Amino acid sequence: MKRILLATTAACLLATGPAFADDHSTMHEMMIKEDTHREDTRVEIKIPEQMKVMHKAIMRSHLDTLSKVTDALAADNMTMAAQIARENLGWNESQEKMCSRFGKSAGKEFMDLGKAMHSKADELADAAGAGDRDKAFAILAVLMKNCNACHEKFRH
Repeated sequence: MKRILLATTAACLLATGPAFADDHSTMHEMMIKEDTHREDTRVEIKIPEQMKVMHKAIMRSHLDTLSKVTDALAADNMTMAAQIARENLGWNESQEKMCSRFGKSAGKEFMDLGKAMHSKADELADAAGAGDRDKAFAILAVLMKNCNACHEKFRH
């Protein structure tokens, strides 16, 4: 029975794969055509190239941390979620020192958005540490909106 189910599933996937690929290709072509005249109006962060590379690595690390926090929350491991959020994203002396490297070059608005994200991570850690999973998820959503707001406003 399991073999029949597996074979049927595989056949369905193989049969529908080309159709999805065609849809994706068509959608990609449409997106390229629509975006040919769109200008990137985000504010460029004026930092040296080496700092841009470092900053992008830091943001990828933050994204990885958010994934780990989400995993811990989904597994109902509030202690782990709180620890990960606080140690890796929370606002502390180390984060302040690292972020201050960008301050003069990046500007106040950029720094305010960054600090808001780190402060929200502390709120998330507090909620998870208190065992309030629903509140932690709600704060996580706001934290991610803070990330998106920054990416909508700024570019390297």
